[in-house]
Amino acid sequence: MRRKLMVGIVVLAALIVVILLFMRYDSYSRNAVQQNITVGSIAPDYGFFLSNSSYANLSAYKGHIVVLWFVATWCPSCAQGNEVINQNYEFFKKRGIKLVELELYKDLGYSGQPVGGFVNSYAPSAYSNNVIIPAFAGYNMTAAYDPKGYLDIYYLISPNGTVLYINGSPESTLSQLEGAINNTL
Repeated sequence: MRRKLMVGIVVLAALIVVILLFMRYDSYSRNAVQQNITVGSIAPDYGFFLSNSSYANLSAYKGHIVVLWFVATWCPSCAQGNEVINQNYEFFKKRGIKLVELELYKDLGYSGQPVGGFVNSYAPSAYSNNVIIPAFAGYNMTAAYDPKGYLDIYYLISPNGTVLYINGSPESTLSQLEGAINNTL
């Protein structure tokens, strides 16, 4: 009887710990989603894994103009965006732009190739010249920067971390992005 009581207490304690952890995770996730990232706001400083397995935060790029581009590696317009950036990579390179291409969390639930291979396939010159920095966004970063689940959204961020411009699909908006970058310099 005593052993059953002890097992019951241990199981109940474990269940309470799991519930509390879930509530904390769920609360953190909701807080991430509730962020309203707009032009003029400070870009949230989430961390992400680079395709070489190192870890970085947006603040690591402070002092640089950054483009955070959220993609799904199975997305045709994302592939076309890479091709367009590849054709124009010298524009970004000459201006010292850090273009961080982030695979959305778990590729939004669909199967695609890892972001490093995806970038190398569609933007080999931009990749080899370190114009595009492939990375993986975690759940909270994806929820904050892409709360509506768009496949192809990007943010232009100033050297001090202010969001300057938001758009999607560089394949069709590259000239607007380049104009926003030129206005920043």
